Amino acid sequence: MAHPATSLNFEQQAQSRESQAARPEIGIFEDLLGLHEAASLLGMHWKTLEGMARSRKIPAFKVGKRWRFRVSSLNVWLEHGLNSNATNHVALTGQE
Repeated sequence: MAHPATSLNFEQQAQSRESQAARPEIGIFEDLLGLHEAASLLGMHWKTLEGMARSRKIPAFKVGKRWRFRVSSLNVWLEHGLNSNATNHVALTGQE
């Protein structure tokens, strides 16, 4: 016999699963992009991206001797750039 204090009914279990799905999981491994993959995704030459990574203008890190990039970090970096005053938003989007 299950103890009532420790068992959840079906509705509580469903709510628990929904709340876990709504918040991002901590500790889930995100696939990393290499230099050429990230450059292709961003539409730039890999040497340009390498220079930006070295000068810390873009979120990147080294694993051994190779640069690695998280897609989520690149997306945040792009969004920040689009929303900053340093970027000409009108030129990029055609909208004021």
